[in-house]
Amino acid sequence: MNVHCKIGCYSTKGSFYVITVHSTSDKGRGVVATTAIEKGTLIERAPVASFPAEQRPIIDSTNIAKYYFVLPSEYKHNKHVNGHFVFGLLSLCNHSEVPNAYINWEQDNVGLWAQLIALQDIQKGQEVSLFYTNVDEYSFNSGVIS
Repeated sequence: MNVHCKIGCYSTKGSFYVITVHSTSDKGRGVVATTAIEKGTLIERAPVASFPAEQRPIIDSTNIAKYYFVLPSEYKHNKHVNGHFVFGLLSLCNHSEVPNAYINWEQDNVGLWAQLIALQDIQKGQEVSLFYTNVDEYSFNSGVIS
């Protein structure tokens, strides 16, 4: 396993948790825990840049389309919603039908933030996964989003 980068944060209990980007033959890049992470832990907090729904078709025609998010609270009511680029490792988390983490979206006076939070205990070496809200819009090729 080649380690490309590492990031960590402190939990409210003072423990240090780290995630790392790795590469696999079946999924491409992904995020794994380099230490055990407890359920409910804030793994990463990353800034977000948003773009209007009208620009999604343009972005969808590019290679960066697989790296933007839509807000679940908006998408479940209307699929014509704004997109959001997250500037953190959580943008490299792979999809799972049974994820072990989720994103909490937080707006403050600086702007929109994406918080990666452990949905369950995550073991050292285990991949950190998310449920992609707009997974119905993705095309899959051998498990890799294309």
